[in-house]
Amino acid sequence: MALTEGVSRRYQASVLSNILIVFLLTTAVQSAEQQQGSSSSGSGAVTLENERSTFLEWLSGLLANEEEPTTPPAPVTADECKSCKCGIANTKTRIVGGQVTYVNQYPWMALLMYNNRFYCGGSLISNKYVLTAAHCVSSFNKKKISVRLLEHDRDSDNETMHIDRKVARIVKHPGYSDRTFNNDIAIIQLDEDVDLDGENGLRPVCLPPTRKSFSGAKGVVTGWGVKNSGGSTSPTLNEVTVPILSNKSCRNTSYGETRITDNMLCAGYPEGKKDSCQGDSGGPLHVVNGTRYDVVGVVSWGEGCALADHPGVYTRVNRYITWLRLNTRDGCFCQQFDTITHKVLPEGDTSQSPFDEYTE
Repeated sequence: MALTEGVSRRYQASVLSNILIVFLLTTAVQSAEQQQGSSSSGSGAVTLENERSTFLEWLSGLLANEEEPTTPPAPVTADECKSCKCGIANTKTRIVGGQVTYVNQYPWMALLMYNNRFYCGGSLISNKYVLTAAHCVSSFNKKKISVRLLEHDRDSDNETMHIDRKVARIVKHPGYSDRTFNNDIAIIQLDEDVDLDGENGLRPVCLPPTRKSFSGAKGVVTGWGVKNSGGSTSPTLNEVTVPILSNKSCRNTSYGETRITDNMLCAGYPEGKKDSCQGDSGGPLHVVNGTRYDVVGVVSWGEGCALADHPGVYTRVNRYITWLRLNTRDGCFCQQFDTITHKVLPEGDTSQSPFDEYTE
């Protein structure tokens, strides 16, 4: 995602067909140019063939992704979990310049890498699980995805002691559509638990209460996405504050009535001004609840970045609390689910849960 003031938005969604077309056209042009008279050494052809092999290996890796089993994990017992707090930001060393955050100000921020290259964001919600967008994991090979925690400056190796984990399991919402981005939510299970005792500064974000629309609230988006039109992703974690709209107001924008479902949440200024963008996908939209941060949205999609009448669109997290509870119950959370949802999950229920309610 990207915190930007004017950038074209293209999220890392299901665009494999477009990538393949561009690649084939590019290599065809390059091959024709080489045949028309390049050097006799043949080094250009070798380089082109190496690039083609690398791309095809990457593409086959994406397509090799296996669907995860849908059986929910066995629940953890209370005595297996340590006491901890969620959503408490750190406010230590300040990094100067623009909207750059404090070092590890948001200690739940997760950086997702594919083949060791940053491509999406996420939020730590327990000692085992990271919340992200479904389009960040759909059709991707989990063996090539890794998760980095406690990162701030991607260009610095010694500013923070980051934590790296591989992926044990991915659960994408079964109703996710890569055409409409409805139900654009997923969870990643880390291959090894992380310690939430606070000594290393790592804390999870809080999940939001159900039955709230958050309309009119100020949302804080964080990520390493691009900041300038046509620019590169940011090396440092950035933040931007945007107003959250009601779904009624969002349906009155250029998106229209049909594209914004009840599972989505919109945030942004009428004139554009500030927004999330490419590279921010999967990262959190927060609302400050007293002294804690609740993750109310997951960066999902939008047309352009910071364009007038085109707010950013996020997955509405409090529609999925019961689904999250069902699929992460082997993890230790720093809050009780009973305090955020009125719905009671029947004992032994392994079915996919209905959506949690909210009121505009």
